[in-house]
Amino acid sequence: MFFDNLKTIALQVLILYLIAGIGFVTDKIGIFKQSDGKRLIDLLFNVILPIAIIHTFMTMEYSKEHVKGILFAFLCAFATHIFGALISKLTFRKRPLKEQGLYHYAMILSNAAFLALPLAKSVIGKEGIFYCSVYVAVFNMVAFTLGIYEISGHQAKLNIKKLIFNPGTISVLIGLPLFLLHPDIPYFLEYPMEIVGNCNSPLAMIVFGTFLANSSFKDMFAKKEIYFVSFIRLVFIPLCMLGLFYLCGVRGQLLEAMIISASAPAATNTAMYAAKYDNDASLGSELAAQSSVLSIATMPVIVALAAVMK
Repeated sequence: MFFDNLKTIALQVLILYLIAGIGFVTDKIGIFKQSDGKRLIDLLFNVILPIAIIHTFMTMEYSKEHVKGILFAFLCAFATHIFGALISKLTFRKRPLKEQGLYHYAMILSNAAFLALPLAKSVIGKEGIFYCSVYVAVFNMVAFTLGIYEISGHQAKLNIKKLIFNPGTISVLIGLPLFLLHPDIPYFLEYPMEIVGNCNSPLAMIVFGTFLANSSFKDMFAKKEIYFVSFIRLVFIPLCMLGLFYLCGVRGQLLEAMIISASAPAATNTAMYAAKYDNDASLGSELAAQSSVLSIATMPVIVALAAVMK
């Protein structure tokens, strides 16, 4: 059963990376460059992803199991980020604060929106998006607060407003009442939301491919520190969380969705935030790129293990 799950999940990961290959190739030949991808990220994060999340919540069947699942998803997502933050504090203590913070950011924050959400949709379906959306909301809370604080070398002020006023959290806050109340949404409103939401996965992976196209594969595989960060991000944290969630009684598609999110590579915006806060953007790109390449091998194994345990 494990190997059947491994084969299925590996195929889905391969499909997503083939879509990313479109972005990789179009960047190399100059049709769609990384600079274009950066502009598209704003559309993805601020419009398309929130619409996808809201549509999933408003069309998800109401049940006590799903209500309980949302609460557990929040707990699991916060637990994963807190665990990652605590582990990261034990590492790179002798490095300058900015370099240390960049490594910590890559360890704590996964590529939940760009890779985990599309993979959850492919492997689990609508319920995968449902639970992973909660993880994305928590990711945004952490990224806009602790993440920025770390990557700026403890110079950026914590913006408490960003805990709520960010696209991921707002979309969940809008989606929750729609899920609980299930109002009758007219077809002419619901169907366009479905179409726009379906754009999230392919566009996210194409943009992701442009970032891979601009990464130095020689540099990313030459630094032992990057290997260590990838190990923590791709193997140590997800396996620890898999054990913890299982012991706490988390099962089924919720367990699988949380492990997909926890086992995703370092967030794509690692490099973007590094540039924004005068940190090493090249190192940020290398961290995100190496973990992304290695995740092709690690994610299928860990997610298949979660599928067996669910």
